[in-house]
Amino acid sequence: MSNTPKQYELLQPPGDGISQVKFHKTEDDKLLVSSWDQTVRLYDARRNRLVASHREHKAAVLDIAFGNTCAFSGGLDRRLILWDADYTNAREIGKHNGEISTIEFGHASGLLVSGSWDRSLRIWDCKAPEDAALVRQVDVDERVYSISLENNILAVALAGRKILVYDIRKLESPFETRESSLKYPTRCIRLMPDCQGFVCSSVEGRVAVEYLDGVEKSNYAFKCHRQPAENNVDLVYPVNAIAFHPVHHTFVTGGSDGAVSLWDPDNKKRLKQYQGYPTSVSSLDFNASGSILAVASSYTYEEGEKDHSPDSIWIRPMSENEAKPKHKKA
Repeated sequence: MSNTPKQYELLQPPGDGISQVKFHKTEDDKLLVSSWDQTVRLYDARRNRLVASHREHKAAVLDIAFGNTCAFSGGLDRRLILWDADYTNAREIGKHNGEISTIEFGHASGLLVSGSWDRSLRIWDCKAPEDAALVRQVDVDERVYSISLENNILAVALAGRKILVYDIRKLESPFETRESSLKYPTRCIRLMPDCQGFVCSSVEGRVAVEYLDGVEKSNYAFKCHRQPAENNVDLVYPVNAIAFHPVHHTFVTGGSDGAVSLWDPDNKKRLKQYQGYPTSVSSLDFNASGSILAVASSYTYEEGEKDHSPDSIWIRPMSENEAKPKHKKA
């Protein structure tokens, strides 16, 4: 019998669609949440407490990132907002010419990367948040949908199924350019913690596990987040979110079917499925120790306007070995 506590719902959730949930990279209980209600919220996830919030944005907030001593956000108002270290003041530090779709902070480099539907990446030096400054703009061929930054490697998923991989110290050109093996638009991309490759998901219920050139492992893709329907036809749902476990390097996916699945990429197996979230899983993330998984349950409008469950954030405590890959039998 497991002694792991049951999952619970966070109090005082956002009042509209939840776009992202992200934990702090070192402080286990700090959870940042962005929403279409124009707010950015900071929670103490373990104590189930809303710590602070701001409404500096003038439109929906699409992504968030913790810095070393502050937090950042961007969204439909095209503005990049910095939230200071004591979470009392928020201010604009820069803009894009189009909506900011995705942001990532490099804790080693002190650089913030923002991606936009204006077909550009912008690199901001945020080592000293009070003097945050634009240091580079990288123009790309298409709208930026999702980015992932690990160590000095930056993976970028564009419209048109194009994927670019950069060394953030050498942004003159990507060191890899490839077309996604998935045949439908990319929804999310996440680098593996060891930077040997990445996992990406599509709007058509598939996930691809791809390795960088020189890594002697085979790429593969698989179907997921589907439900059987009549006449042997599956209902297919977008795979909205991916997060790697920081210790075991397995990963979870969240789909518009309201389910979360835990995968072992090396053994190509599904380890667990957590079903029954009230509506679409729009975002998810593990905390720094891997002891908690945060799941945003928020309708993502793939079926248009309809009645749906209220937006909610669920905190699932993870047992020590729950996300551990199973050893292959001899």
